[in-house]
Amino acid sequence: RGLRVRGPAGGPSDFMARQVAQHLGTSLGQVVVVENKPGANGLIAAREALAASPDGTTLLYAPGSMIAAPLLAKGSGLDWSQDFAPLGKVGRVPFALAVHPAVPAQTVAELVRHARQHPGVLNVATSTPSEVLAVVQLMKASGVQLTRVPYKGGAQALPDLLAGRVQIMFGPLALLQPQAKAGALRILATLAAERNAALPEVPTMAEAGWPAVEVPTWQGLYVAAKVPPAIRTRLATEIAAVVARPELRAEFERRMLAAEAASPQDLAALIARELAAWAAVIDEYKLTAD
Repeated sequence: RGLRVRGPAGGPSDFMARQVAQHLGTSLGQVVVVENKPGANGLIAAREALAASPDGTTLLYAPGSMIAAPLLAKGSGLDWSQDFAPLGKVGRVPFALAVHPAVPAQTVAELVRHARQHPGVLNVATSTPSEVLAVVQLMKASGVQLTRVPYKGGAQALPDLLAGRVQIMFGPLALLQPQAKAGALRILATLAAERNAALPEVPTMAEAGWPAVEVPTWQGLYVAAKVPPAIRTRLATEIAAVVARPELRAEFERRMLAAEAASPQDLAALIARELAAWAAVIDEYKLTAD
């Protein structure tokens, strides 16, 4: 089976996909191969998944923000709710706001104050629609002006943050925390409803005074909608069992990731809500594909 993964190798989504693939292969009694297909906010991977034989042997792994890609890329020809059938949610990638140590800010309020004093000077890395959304939400809520620098993935953006070529990054906690622990960057807040258990001293964006800054962080598995229902049901059952495995959940937790299941029906309902929300914010903030 080929499991196609949105984005370049090395990031948290790739790690989660490979863990799920390994366990899924054990359950199905066959090798599940992860193929990284970066580019165009995941549209390249999505198109390849749609073009594959409709026999359920090609799955698409995608973060929640990827459903916005067809809306951002005008004329993409893709309709997420019509072209893809969700198999289930597999987890979440907690996000955080981090800065280079040279930025004179220990809190989000201090970062905003510094950015107001130096409009357009601070560079912020973005590599997914969720990160772009977080940046524009912060700029609109605070009135600051940041210069956005696009990357293909968080793993590509991180070296520039560590080197100070960009000074700010909204990104996966799994990428940022090891560097923060080493003193190479500073985490100012997390993007979640509650504080992260591994970083109890770090406030959420809402606690820091910016409740409007929030992004989808869930991850899911899909097949093309033309795949027969019986195959989809079998795959969904196996995926749910994989996500429930204690060893998978423990491995995710060690990497500051979270296993979290949802049925195809629940994921479809979530996608419908979030597609409507994305359409509204894309219109409000005038977002486009990089």
